[in-house]
Amino acid sequence: MQRLLFLCFLFCIAGKVAVAQTTEAALLRKLRAQPADTGRVRLLNALCYELHDNAPTRALAYGEQGRALARRLQDQPGLLQALLNLGGCYANLADGPHALQLQQQALHLARRLNNVDGIVRSYAGMGGVYHERNDTAAALLNYRRALERAYEPRVSVRTQLMLFGNLGNLYFYLGRRQEGLVFTRRALQLARRTGDRAGESLYLADLGSFYLQMDQLETAEGLLRQSVMLVEPLNSPRFEAGHLELLATALLLKSELEEAEELTRRALALSRRIDYKERVLDAYSLLAEINASRRDFEEAFAWQNRFRDLNDSLNSRSRVQTLTALQTRYETAEKESQIRRLTERGAASQQRNRALWGTIAALVLGLGGMGLLYFKLRRSREALAVNHRFLEETTQELRQVAASKDRLYAIVAHDLRGPVTSFAGVTELIDFYLKQGDEQGLRRLPDLVRQSAHQLNHLLDNLLNWAVNQTGELAFRPERLPVAELLNQALQLYANTAEAKQIKLQLIAPPDMAVWADSHMTQTVLRNLVGNALKFTPSGGTIQLRAEVLPGSGVRLSVADTGSGMDQNQVKALLTDAGPTNHPMRGPRSGTGLGLLLCRAFMQRQGGSLDIQSMPGRGTTVSITLPAARA
Repeated sequence: MQRLLFLCFLFCIAGKVAVAQTTEAALLRKLRAQPADTGRVRLLNALCYELHDNAPTRALAYGEQGRALARRLQDQPGLLQALLNLGGCYANLADGPHALQLQQQALHLARRLNNVDGIVRSYAGMGGVYHERNDTAAALLNYRRALERAYEPRVSVRTQLMLFGNLGNLYFYLGRRQEGLVFTRRALQLARRTGDRAGESLYLADLGSFYLQMDQLETAEGLLRQSVMLVEPLNSPRFEAGHLELLATALLLKSELEEAEELTRRALALSRRIDYKERVLDAYSLLAEINASRRDFEEAFAWQNRFRDLNDSLNSRSRVQTLTALQTRYETAEKESQIRRLTERGAASQQRNRALWGTIAALVLGLGGMGLLYFKLRRSREALAVNHRFLEETTQELRQVAASKDRLYAIVAHDLRGPVTSFAGVTELIDFYLKQGDEQGLRRLPDLVRQSAHQLNHLLDNLLNWAVNQTGELAFRPERLPVAELLNQALQLYANTAEAKQIKLQLIAPPDMAVWADSHMTQTVLRNLVGNALKFTPSGGTIQLRAEVLPGSGVRLSVADTGSGMDQNQVKALLTDAGPTNHPMRGPRSGTGLGLLLCRAFMQRQGGSLDIQSMPGRGTTVSITLPAARA
């Protein structure tokens, strides 16, 4: 079962975006009559692109010719296309380091030419190489850089399709299925909008393979049947064979063995007709699995032997192709070295000729030297000024680091005082209750001690979360969280404190509402907001926790108290990005602001927001906004 699902994934990432409209034979006919100009560069690049997937070794020769001719003609756009195509060839031949080098050269050239399509293709190509090497972090970084400019008008549809398809495959490989489905569907919609029937069939097959891996066999079968129906009239045996094998895999998992075998044999016949060895290999593997499911182990063993023999042959061919590519690469480097040596000899000859005119031009050179010296002096002054500014900026950053350390010490000294004072107050209550003979009050003392411990633990949690958030090491793991359960947990945590202060807690939240957020971050935010409300609400007051749906796809959670409130200057200070202040705030809303700053940081990490509404004497309402979870 796992082997079949892995085979589906290989089918998904092996396909390309569209079938080339111009055949190799037609391009070769045009090339024979084309002189050595920029038009010949375009034809060589087209041939290299046409062959870079199916015959990368043959494509290399055309790509290297195109690159050399583009350099000789100083054809920068042609050179850019040659570098991109060669990068794809070497990537298909498992020469990843050289492929990355070519893609990076193409990226620098595309930036110099302000060629947005070339920039996006370069990043997408580098992402593909890193994905092939299982360096998913680097692959995702390059794909995201490509995605930043993928929607600009000068980016071709072919480049967008390649990027969206590759991103969908990478996200699904990372287990981020929702994002993988989003980008694959985006590629499917683009193919449909542009009338690309082959691309539409390919991305329908991709979606089918994704649902196949998620064990949604009915959905997968429907999508794969659509892809087969679309590709049959296109006369594209490569695509049709791949789609048939994917559909056969889905039917095999559903134990519909007769139709699965029929489709696999059709795919095998198509693959043999075009000598597509890799697809023949996959058909052998599928037939072995089908016969094994029938418990016809003798027939399964025969198909497995064919698979093994062909696999050994393909591995040998792959090694030969890689060696041929290396030989072509080094032969090209040798030719470029010879051209460079001839160029250097010509430059030396020109140098000797110029030396004959040196005496006549001595006075002119002297004046030019003085002017150059003056220019260098001015440049040196500018460089010194730049270095001075850099040193000032560095000094300012060091001062900010020292100030941050001082602020953290002030936070610890100030906020630890409250819980410690609470413990001291408990001892005074013990004396008071003993003198009064109040046994009921003594029984409540353990709850008060426990509450003080919770407050101290809550403060330490805030300090730890703040430190981890500052270093960027806190992981963000969103999930579906019921709103009523979140708010109820926050209320239960502070129920004893509210009862001791004679404060009424209210909860208004629909039972079926949910948000898409990180559980730890959201609970920390709610604990801080309810704790602050209790801290600044007098006895006999009310604290209300409310949840409501916003227009669009958001949910607002609010904590409202009936405390003394704040003026607008205090609210503005709490919402600044400067971090905790050097000195605790004074007045009705005292504190260092660490808890609220941590709340704002956690909301930013989750794509949400935090807002404060307050007026002196009318209480305070703190609201957070989070994305709503889909049903």
